[in-house]
Parts: sequence; C-alpha cells; structure tokens
Amino acid sequence: MLVIDGIIYSLQSAGGVSVYFTEVLKRLPRNVSYELLLYPNSNRVLSEYKQQDMGEIKRIKLPTNVRRYLDVMLSRKCTVFHSSYYRLPIFFQRKRVKIVTTVHDFTYEYFMGGLNAKVHFWQKRRAILASDVIVCISENTKKDLLYFIPEARDKDIRVIYNGVSESFVVTDKNHEKTKNIIFIGSRVGYKNFSSLVSAMSQLTEYNLVIVGGGELSDEELSCLDASCKGRYKHLNFVDNTKLNQLYNQAHCLVYPSLYEGFGIPAIEAMKAGCPVIAANASSLPEVCSDAAILLNNISTDNITDAVLSLEDSDFYQSLVERGFNNSQRFSWDKTFQELSKIYLG
Repeated sequence: MLVIDGIIYSLQSAGGVSVYFTEVLKRLPRNVSYELLLYPNSNRVLSEYKQQDMGEIKRIKLPTNVRRYLDVMLSRKCTVFHSSYYRLPIFFQRKRVKIVTTVHDFTYEYFMGGLNAKVHFWQKRRAILASDVIVCISENTKKDLLYFIPEARDKDIRVIYNGVSESFVVTDKNHEKTKNIIFIGSRVGYKNFSSLVSAMSQLTEYNLVIVGGGELSDEELSCLDASCKGRYKHLNFVDNTKLNQLYNQAHCLVYPSLYEGFGIPAIEAMKAGCPVIAANASSLPEVCSDAAILLNNISTDNITDAVLSLEDSDFYQSLVERGFNNSQRFSWDKTFQELSKIYLG
C-alpha cells in the first residue's frame, strides 16, 4: 500500500508543491491501494480538487508546527511512503518500506538564514539520506542536491519534470490582447518584484496584474503607487480557470526570479499562449529552452526593453508558438507515469 504524507497542505495555502501532490493524487487509479495523511489545513489547491475521488483520507489532529518535524507511524500494510515535505517513517519501519522523497529546490539553502534555515536543511538532508529513491524536479535541482549534500551521490536519484495542468489552453487565438503584464507568486528579494515595479514607471501604457504571494505590504503599495498608480491590481488567489483567462489576455508574464526548482508558471503561461520573460538563471533556461526571453541581468531597463520588444507582432507570435511547442514537453501524466515506476518497482 502506498502512503502519501500530505503535510504540505498544512504548511502552505497554495504553491507548487501542493500542485505537485494534488496532481499525483488525481491520477492514482482506483485499483491502487493508498492512504493520504491529512492534517488541519486551509489549502486552496487541495480544496479546488475536493470534487475528485481522492481515496481514503486519514485525518490526524495534531499541531502542525510540531507534527511537521515528527516521524510518521505507518500502518503495517504500507509498502511505499512518499512524504510531501521531508518526513520519514519511524525508525523501525524504514527497512521494510520503500521511501520516496521529492526534492523541489534549495531556496532555503541559497537565500534564507538563521535557525529556520538550519532546521530545514537538517530535516531535508536527513530525509534524502534515508530515502530509497530521490526525485528531483529538474537537472538543476539535482545539481544543487549534489552540491549541498555530496554524500547523496551514490543514492538512486531520478530527474522527473513537473507537469502543467490541462486547464491551461488557448481559448481563442483571435481574441484581443490586453496591455496587462502578469507577475505571479512570492515577492521576496530574489524574485525581483521590485525591478518589475520600477520598470512599470517606464511602461506607462501597461498595467500590472499581481497574482498570489500574500497581501501587499505598505512598502510595496508605496512603490507601486509611485511607479504605476491606478495601473495595478492584486489577486491574492485565483483558480486555474481564472488564471488561464489572465494568461490568455495578457501581453506577457514577467518571471524575473533568480531561483526556481522548476518554474511552473512559465510553462502554464506558454501553454496558454502568453509570452514569457524570465531570468536566465537556475532551472529556467532548462525548462523554458528557447521559448522565452531570458535576461542575463535583471534590471529596470532590461525588463522594459524585453516587454517593449514584444510589440513587434512577428516576434510576439513566434515566441507564442515556440512557447506552446515547448510546453508540450511537460505533463502531469508523464510525471505520474515515471512516479508509478518507482511506486510499483
């Protein structure tokens, strides 16, 4: 029996890791015996799929801030254990259970400091070294894994790319595009949100649509008002249907993050016919290939120039076509097929 530890749904309200495990759960066949461990949560990605038959759900009411660091007591029927966030079975169960760990990125290791980062790395390293199979979501993540945890070099490490939801489609090739620029996700320093906001002062004919990332801070609001007052809006959470509409209508997605384990929004946008401007860093060149404008240096002027270059209709259309073709490399069905080989092997 497969046990999937759904602790991630209690650790975030939305995000790429939640999407990853929800897409896996959706694809588990009815004839596969599995158990999903769920804890109290307000996860919006999970709630979007509540209508799906997700099998037996075991709810355990323990404080998440304690539970997230504790090993898991498994039923005797369990043969494969896949945690959504670096947890392990209790010690005496590990030898009889195949342990699978998916490594998404090394954001904490590169950009965070303090006690939280140290505890996070301890837990991640411990899980990786105790696992039978380690899944990395990109070659770049595998490279980072071997850099930070070189003693894992002899482990069974497999690169299995993330997918992209079938919700993202070109709804009408002839629809009129807006002058909207999309920014999606967290706005912490390495995501370079401030550079995009500064660019908006030069992109006076464009509007900025900010998706997710939590409420705008007073400092962010002040910068936005200084650069593009009346030309921005923030949508704290949108479902895939709404997000697909935003991509379809937008001039482009600007994704200037210096570090991503994979970069799902870039592929979503491509699949929906939205050109992508991204940083030429971490996994993004690997995932975007030649289908995005990749910036070697993230600056106000470089972002401005990239956005304006898309006013050339021939270039715009060629990037849309390349993006759509590139997006076909990725699907959650492919991801699940590769994971199934691990679960059943």
